[in-house]
Amino acid sequence: MMKRGYRSTALLVIILLVGLVIGGVLGQVFQKALPILSLGKSIGLDTTTLDLGIILITFGFTINLNLAGAIGLIIALILYQRM
Repeated sequence: MMKRGYRSTALLVIILLVGLVIGGVLGQVFQKALPILSLGKSIGLDTTTLDLGIILITFGFTINLNLAGAIGLIIALILYQRM
């Protein structure tokens, strides 16, 4: 029986992010040919500004997830499991 190598959490996160980005880009590229791939949802926090007098800090976080990105995420997870 073949022993599997050590798989770290950081590697999982990197692979999932790459799958998500590639899937999202492909969804935007093929938006005209397959409009269903670009359907999605935007999740996040609106920008909030904290003015401390000396320093101005702006917080914000948004994720735009479309169907192609979700498919890329699933494919990345499957590829990670086969490693």
